[in-house]
Amino acid sequence: MSFMFKGREILTDDAGYLLNRADWSEELMYEMAQQMEFKLSAEHLAVINAVREYSVAYAAVPAMRGLIAFLKQQGRTDLANSITLAELFPEGAVKTAARLAGLPKPVSCV
Repeated sequence: MSFMFKGREILTDDAGYLLNRADWSEELMYEMAQQMEFKLSAEHLAVINAVREYSVAYAAVPAMRGLIAFLKQQGRTDLANSITLAELFPEGAVKTAARLAGLPKPVSCV
């Protein structure tokens, strides 16, 4: 699958995850969120950035427990629980955050 963004073709898999991580930008993230009819708040951005930082540190997309632990390490105890994350990302916190972060679909997600 693909879509056009600023005159470039952006390739995605069938679930909307970027095939080329180098295509990611903050501007593209907002476009993808808009296509998903998903409004991003400061809390969403904190989680998405945490997922990106985790992927750099550990060369993987975190599972939910790993994301919660990482958020705690970052001092984001306000976000570091599964209930808050589920409220922010009803379709799945790790799955949605990874997609908007330009990362591959997490292995832990079906």
